[in-house]
Amino acid sequence: MDELNKANWFNEAMQMQAGRMQSLIDMMYLLNVTWLYIFSLVYPLFGIIFGVILLQGSLSPQGKKIGRTCLILGIVNIALCIITFLIFVVFGGLLTKYIPYSI
Repeated sequence: MDELNKANWFNEAMQMQAGRMQSLIDMMYLLNVTWLYIFSLVYPLFGIIFGVILLQGSLSPQGKKIGRTCLILGIVNIALCIITFLIFVVFGGLLTKYIPYSI
C-alpha cells in the first residue's frame, strides 16, 4: 500500500510539473508574439516583411495567423503615417494663410 501511495504521489507531481512547463511555454509564446506585434507597430516595414515571410513560409495555421496580423499592423501603421503627414501638410498650408510672419 505504501508503494502505491508513493507511485500516485510521483505521478501527481509529474503532472503538476508538466502543467508548469506548459504554462511556461505558453507565456514564452505569448511574449514572443507580443514583441512581434510591437515591432510591427513601431517598424511597419518589419511587420510587412515578417508578415509576408510567415504567410508564405509557415506550414501551421497559427503561424499564418501571426504573419497576417503582423502584415495588417504594418500596413495600417504606414497608412496612418501617410494620413497624419497629409493632415499636417493641409493644415500647415492653411495656417500659413492666416498667421502672418513677423520677425
